[in-house]
Amino acid sequence: MIKDYESMIILKPQYTQDEAVKQNDSVVAVITDNGGELIKTDTWGKRQLAYPIEKQTEGYYFINYFRADSESLKAIQRLYNISESVLRFIIIDRSGK
Repeated sequence: MIKDYESMIILKPQYTQDEAVKQNDSVVAVITDNGGELIKTDTWGKRQLAYPIEKQTEGYYFINYFRADSESLKAIQRLYNISESVLRFIIIDRSGK
């Protein structure tokens, strides 16, 4: 069953803006390669964190809105968990069901 999702990721601040965008593009590629459909991406850029995460006080924020099935979602979560560039992530089901 295909649902709408919202995914926020925070990437490590050591990257340049272009490198951070490329890291987010790799996440989008996993979504589309697994049959998902990207709706839009909001790039918030580098921001101060509310509290230190892994001794970092800043991070690059990206919000991806997409449609996917549960198998695609598992692949995306796996990528987030193994990626060294991701400080934090959250995926929210926006379909309301």
